Amino acid sequence: MILRSNRFSFRSLLSLHRFYSSYQLHDVYIYNSTSKAMEKFEAKYPGTIFWYSCGPTVYDSSHIGHASTYVTFDIIHRILKHVFNYNIVLMMGITDIDDKIIQRSQKEKVHYLEISKKYEQEFIDDMQKLNVQSPTLYARVSDHIPLIINFIQRLIDKGVAYACPSGSVYFDMNQYGEKHDYQHHRMNEQGLSSIEADILAEKRSTRDFALWKGRDPASNELKFQSPWGYGRPGWHIECSAMASRTFGSHLDIHSGGLDLVFPHHANEILQSTAYHGNKTWVKYWLHSGLLNTKSMDEKMSKSLNNTILIRDMLETYTPAQFRLFCLMHDYRSPRSFESAAIQQALFVDKLFRSFFDTVQACQKGLVDVSTLSEAETISRISNTQDEIIDVLANNFDTPSAMTRLQELVHWINSHMNYDIRDNENAMMNTSTCALHLAVDFIQSWLEIFGIDMSISGGQNQKTSSDRILLENVIEKSVQFRTNIRGISRQKVASGESPKKQLLEQCDDYRLQMKYLGVEIKDRHQGSTWSLKK
Repeated sequence: MILRSNRFSFRSLLSLHRFYSSYQLHDVYIYNSTSKAMEKFEAKYPGTIFWYSCGPTVYDSSHIGHASTYVTFDIIHRILKHVFNYNIVLMMGITDIDDKIIQRSQKEKVHYLEISKKYEQEFIDDMQKLNVQSPTLYARVSDHIPLIINFIQRLIDKGVAYACPSGSVYFDMNQYGEKHDYQHHRMNEQGLSSIEADILAEKRSTRDFALWKGRDPASNELKFQSPWGYGRPGWHIECSAMASRTFGSHLDIHSGGLDLVFPHHANEILQSTAYHGNKTWVKYWLHSGLLNTKSMDEKMSKSLNNTILIRDMLETYTPAQFRLFCLMHDYRSPRSFESAAIQQALFVDKLFRSFFDTVQACQKGLVDVSTLSEAETISRISNTQDEIIDVLANNFDTPSAMTRLQELVHWINSHMNYDIRDNENAMMNTSTCALHLAVDFIQSWLEIFGIDMSISGGQNQKTSSDRILLENVIEKSVQFRTNIRGISRQKVASGESPKKQLLEQCDDYRLQMKYLGVEIKDRHQGSTWSLKK
């Protein structure tokens, strides 16, 4: 693997000062889920993005459906930040009060926060393993109960919500929804069969949704005191209240999985625009496609018992390979975690790593690149740079960006000659600078996307040092084999005995291993080895 040298000097060759200065002037177009159309992205404050992301409900271990969503939005976050130069304030909501959390705490006879804290930390650890950047701040429902109560009270004061004798509070669709062109948020009444009859009876309309769930004061279940009685927040109100506390009446981006469009995000829009008295609370809604099972017809869900935990997936695939899998799918489209899609990601991972190793071999004179034009290589890199910027500005088209990088590698590989015996003189006079530029260019883009393919990428210090030792040992072993083959070919042709030179090579190999910390001792029946401390 090639060590990174001075990537900024390589970038200067491509005049990539534009990369740091003017790309914010490059128009970016994104698909807005509310308008169902491509729109030019224009933040309220130029160069700055206010972004809220729906986070996990922390009642169980996170699965690869969660990984797909958060890795995908991490890629978009990195593109906006590192390619188009936006400063970003990203807030993630953590649902740590929920019926599923409470049910689990009751079953395990522990405090609900013990459940939520355990799985929140597990989620954060999983995201770190996947190289997902931490948000600017986390917001937990348990920390915002008074804020949520005040938010609901203001909706009541505005006449768009009402409290019931049970202590529950509902958003009044007749008072607000119909008057503000939100007819498309109507609830499918055929889907209400699971709702208890007494709850339906106290609501003014079946389409009204709960802002506060009243609870019996005498019960032992989790509840908080409010002006309307004991209870706990509804699911949708938490995100509106927490996001409004930080960002006020305007958000540039709100993101989440496609399964949150209705009712969660639809209800957020209603209660938030009513609270702030504006027509647009979030300017751009981004929704990621769901990760499906092999059938492509069934989404991955804990309730369907068809999940693969992140920790289990990482026993088979690396974080880089999973991120490549995400990069090679349109972020809005559903994706299937099945063999063909995974194999494609593995192929690309191998393609890039093999290319980096090949360039290292070129530097050592083991591969002939005399037919590779330095000027044309640099020109192709520059053109690829512009093409990648253009496709990323078109709704973060990472599949096309990855295709451009692969095409560059394939083109360079087509000019490689692995049999250098017939062209050794030309090989000695060939510059490899353009190849190193190509490596730096590809590695730089992969780093922007969140993939580190450097020699120690994603590894701790001990693993990195072990890897370096292994690579050095392999390098010396391969060189030793090459020398032996050369001697054998030479002496076979001349008829001389190669014994002396072969033994000299063996002694030299033993000395080289000693420098690397591997001590080889010759015994009567063979040799032994040990690692020097």
